Amino acid sequence: MSAAYLTRGDPLPGADAPPAPRGVECPRGLFWGVDLTECTTRRQARRAWHEAVLSLKSELDAHPEIRRVCIACARPRHFPHSMLVGLPEGLALKLHNDLERDRGRYLNTLVLDVTGCDDPALLRERLWEALCTKAAWSDLTLTWEQVAESNVHEAWTLAAL
Repeated sequence: MSAAYLTRGDPLPGADAPPAPRGVECPRGLFWGVDLTECTTRRQARRAWHEAVLSLKSELDAHPEIRRVCIACARPRHFPHSMLVGLPEGLALKLHNDLERDRGRYLNTLVLDVTGCDDPALLRERLWEALCTKAAWSDLTLTWEQVAESNVHEAWTLAAL
């Protein structure tokens, strides 16, 4: 299955979305980049994340045909080493539930932490799988390490066990 999708949000160095199919007017997916690398405090990172989610929701309002969302996030680089934080495990589920409650729409939601990505070609392949192949997952929060080892569908299966 080949599906059209939109690419929005922040450009992520080395973690861009795969090229979207051209000439399709009804996008079914949305790739959203969130670059938090320059944030120096938790408050600044939290504010940037919330602004990205609000913008994403506005985009979903403009495109009600979208059924799959992939948010790629690069975590802050400038926090003190004692403050290394990851994305919360249930982030995709929370976003999935918020969108379903607020918009009355069921959306497959993937939040992917691309921090430390050292293989942009593999990442683009994994993102293409998430956006353009038949979904076997509903909501999923993954790290680059998990995606490097297996595709999104396999990672969802492992997380469900």
